[in-house]
Formats: sequence, C-alpha cells, structure tokens
Amino acid sequence: MTNRGFRNGAGLLILMLLMVACASGASRSLLKDDYVAMTDQELVVYYDQLNEAIAKEEGGAGGFGLGLGLGVGSGSFSLGASQGMYVDDPTEELRVRRNQVRLEMARRGLEPAQTKP
Repeated sequence: MTNRGFRNGAGLLILMLLMVACASGASRSLLKDDYVAMTDQELVVYYDQLNEAIAKEEGGAGGFGLGLGLGVGSGSFSLGASQGMYVDDPTEELRVRRNQVRLEMARRGLEPAQTKP
C-alpha cells in the first residue's frame, strides 16, 4: 500500500512540475512577438498580455509555504515554513519587454488600457 501512495504522490509532483513549466513557457513565448510591426490595437493588447504574464509569474512558485507533518506510527509531529527565492528573476525579461512596448506606445501616442482597481 505504501508503494502505491508513493507512486500517486510522485505522479502528482510530476504533473505539477509540468504545469509550471508549461505556464512559464507560455509567458516566455510573448517575447518572440515583434511589437514594432504590430498595429496600434495589437500593441495595446500585447501590453496587457505582458502585464498578465508578469502577474502570473509573480504569483508562482516563489511564495511562502507552510507545512505540517504528523507521524502516526512514531508519534512524531513537525511544523515547517519556507520562503521561496529566485536566483534570477523570471519576470525580468518580461518587464524589459513591457518597458520597450510602453516606449513604443508613447512614440505612437497610445495610452495603456485603464486597469480596474
């Protein structure tokens, strides 16, 4: 029974890692777009997409975690907390591109869409 639980846990962990990798890859694909060749409307939409990708990356795996463990057979109990850190900021490239797009929008006389509070 323990072996089956281990396989289920390992499968869940692999699935979570794949989902994180796909989400990160989707936001990175925004960097391949040529914003200079976009129409005004496409540029404003692209700017919003960059903002959403940055927000999604910031809400990802670098956050705070709290864990609680209870050993049934041994009577042990544990509590742990962790704060994730990035060596390299995964949003840095997205932020640089967003700034480039913002400058292009200003050059064209465009304003970003108003964000709702």
